[in-house]
Amino acid sequence: MPVLLRHHYHCEACEGTWFAETEIAEVIDCPYCRARDIFAYRSDRPGALADDAATIAKQLAAKTRAATAKPAPRPARRLKRAG
Repeated sequence: MPVLLRHHYHCEACEGTWFAETEIAEVIDCPYCRARDIFAYRSDRPGALADDAATIAKQLAAKTRAATAKPAPRPARRLKRAG
């Protein structure tokens, strides 16, 4: 299964920004002003942020559960009087 990447583009001629999801970064034309040969300035995996956020949330939940778990109280011990 091909891995799609999200490529971010910015047109200096009209200040337009957009992204495209493809396997490879392509040199494309601006969809707004039709300027030619716009290169991607950044590429990332579309679900990467969501995956990272889910992992962080799970770790935080586990730490919260561990921090709020109180140890079981000890049974009261009776002291004997000396005598």
